[in-house]
Amino acid sequence: MGHLLLLEENIVPELDALNCEDALEKIVDALPLWNLRGVKRQKILELLILREQIGTTAFGQGIALPHCFSPEIHDPIMAFGVSPTGVPYPSLDGRPVHFIFILILPQNEAAERQKRQILQNIKWVLCDRYLQERLKAAHTASEIHQLIVPESQHVPVLGAWQFSH
Repeated sequence: MGHLLLLEENIVPELDALNCEDALEKIVDALPLWNLRGVKRQKILELLILREQIGTTAFGQGIALPHCFSPEIHDPIMAFGVSPTGVPYPSLDGRPVHFIFILILPQNEAAERQKRQILQNIKWVLCDRYLQERLKAAHTASEIHQLIVPESQHVPVLGAWQFSH
């Protein structure tokens, strides 16, 4: 069993992007190579862009939850980009996106259930307008991480999800 937590290294503060694809590329490029465990960034980016072409993951309220499955991934990987000014994104409400949570999952039987649970938790947390304003005002990955995973709590705001290998 493993735990999925948003790592500080996987957070992109003050994301400045021209569009959806540019935002995804900047967040994926920021992922540490050790985190990807040999999987090529370009392959992950292609999978995420393909998912967005099938249908937008920006459901509104400034939030996008792009996700993909890869047979090369063994443990889920999460990354988060925060754009204080907003990224032009094909969102359901037509408004710019400020919060982009990327989820990369292994391609296995449990992944779809895991995806739904994780994305539902993220959506629930990010619908808090006060938290949104604090995240947009944060200037560093550390500040954002502190807001989402406060040290005073043993369980992060986004929760710890358990996965079977």
